[in-house]
Amino acid sequence: MQVEFGLHNGHALADNGRGRQLERMNFAAAAEAHVAWKNRLGQHVYGTSTEPLGAASLGQDGVCQLGTLLHGRACDSLFTAEECGQLKEEHALFHQLSAEVVERLMANDREAAVSLFENDYSAVLCSLLQSLSRMNQQ
Repeated sequence: MQVEFGLHNGHALADNGRGRQLERMNFAAAAEAHVAWKNRLGQHVYGTSTEPLGAASLGQDGVCQLGTLLHGRACDSLFTAEECGQLKEEHALFHQLSAEVVERLMANDREAAVSLFENDYSAVLCSLLQSLSRMNQQ
């Protein structure tokens, strides 16, 4: 069965021959989820969270809903290779840096965690959000 992909109001659509079906991805929701994650991580960085946190799955960009879309066929079908490639890179770096921040916290190097969180991590999230916003408008 051939599946075709497209966009509708910021949602990825799949057409499986039986009519368009809304795929799971909403780019605005993906942006909100990543901002919420940054807020949770920030609570750990600044010592205000009591929630246990591990770095193991954080570095895996394919575990969240956006990662699932990016690693599937839909991304390449929905966007240009350049757009899809840029979003994949930004998203992977976001998750990689999340894991690095947590690893530094777990190593009791709060100063390094704060620096990474406030600089590289925040910059890549900003870039990721801009890319998601552009794609959401298509």
